Amino acid sequence: MDDNGIKLLAIDLGASSGRVMLGSFADGKVEVEEIHRFPNGPVEVAGQLHWDVQQLLQEMKQGIAAAAGRYGPLQSLSVDTWGVDYGLLDDQGELLYAPHHYRDQRMEGIASVLETALPPGEQFKLTGNQSSLINTVYQLFADLQGNPGLRGTARQLLMMPDLFHYMFSGVTAAEQTIWSTSGLLNADSTAPSEEVLRRLELPAELIPRLVPAGTVLGELRPALQEELGTGPLKIIAGASHDTASAVASIPYDSGSAGTDRISGLNPPQPAAAFISCGTWSLVGLETTEPVLSDEAFACGFTNESCFGGTNRLLKNITGLWLLQETQRSWAEAGEPLTHQEAAELAVNLDRSKADIAILDPNDPLFSTPGDMPLRIESYCIRTGQPVPQTRAEIIRSVLESLALSYAGTIRELEAITGRPVSCIHMVGGGIQNKLLCQLTADATGKEVIAGPVEASAIGNIVVQLTALGAIEAPEARRVVARSCTPVRYQPAVTNYFYPL
Repeated sequence: MDDNGIKLLAIDLGASSGRVMLGSFADGKVEVEEIHRFPNGPVEVAGQLHWDVQQLLQEMKQGIAAAAGRYGPLQSLSVDTWGVDYGLLDDQGELLYAPHHYRDQRMEGIASVLETALPPGEQFKLTGNQSSLINTVYQLFADLQGNPGLRGTARQLLMMPDLFHYMFSGVTAAEQTIWSTSGLLNADSTAPSEEVLRRLELPAELIPRLVPAGTVLGELRPALQEELGTGPLKIIAGASHDTASAVASIPYDSGSAGTDRISGLNPPQPAAAFISCGTWSLVGLETTEPVLSDEAFACGFTNESCFGGTNRLLKNITGLWLLQETQRSWAEAGEPLTHQEAAELAVNLDRSKADIAILDPNDPLFSTPGDMPLRIESYCIRTGQPVPQTRAEIIRSVLESLALSYAGTIRELEAITGRPVSCIHMVGGGIQNKLLCQLTADATGKEVIAGPVEASAIGNIVVQLTALGAIEAPEARRVVARSCTPVRYQPAVTNYFYPL
């Protein structure tokens, strides 16, 4: 890590782990270093699932102190997390209870009531979001229905990164990219949806002031400065949704960002799609405005906000979760397999002699933890396909299925927007699986440009740099391009994929 230049922290929280990452900006380039990694997961309290925010805060503080001790002084800090979850503050600014986990089941009993008042199609038209039991709007409706007393005690709702920024700075705000996942804002994510709040009788005063990604909220609380040995580093509401941070890191080729208006193009301009690839895969492209067509709704696309005010039209696909759960099952059976070993098995498989099944990654059968090899066998029997017999065949089935799922989504994007996709940028930890990248190129017939791996952390960092005035917003992706060397995959002629 370069000892010169600007040093800042990106705290990247996922649903299974978190990381405190040090970013260093010098000579027009960004370097990142992992300072502290820690587990994250739900805790069950009285039959409900919650996040242990106090433990997460302690882990983050440990990473901040370590970075300050090794590299201080630091300039700033920003947190990005998964979407939809939140905490509620009382009139003293205290957290009422630990935030619920999005997999908690309390929404199931009220979904029909909510959707009678606000059907899924109308939710999409008003907010740009697909309806889902995990969405903030469903969770808040369930909380207020199940505990009416909250209307008298809850004063502000803070999405998870907003909550941690508040814990660090004492300042409350609603950052737009994370709130764009909530189902509570207008489709352009610039204001609360008055119609949604009215129909569901939700208190508008719970929503703090909305701020764009890249807003300096304040400084680290003095007591924390002393405790952690940091000095007065700035707390920044960056692209607080982890996917927004990942997309902010994409080093689009010149002219391929895909943010021209969809309508009025003659002829339609080509667009670069993206795949943020990890446990989940987010497949989409950037547009200047939300896409609220019946076709987009029917195909399951959602609209979320980007850094800079553009829109992400995307679909959420179960990603490498299938392979991760499969490896976990093998490890529990005493047959562990590293990621590298799994990749080698799939690469070296004689595809012409293999029993390969095509899975629907989003089938509910695969959505929860369990014996994934057994579930894959059950799926194959149900769908009349050959059951993969070896570990190599199972791995290859998963990877080919993901690639085909990506390809189908890309075709839908082209049809919905009327724009040909010129290439696909893949970012995130999943791109370390080179076979998946090549299969994606083969299945889509598009060039795949892979990188960066640390997409959420790097996007978090470059957004902070714009907030600090170190770079202008249009320069952010050029900084990433100078800092990372992408790997390009060209589509090959294959004889084993289903016809596209």
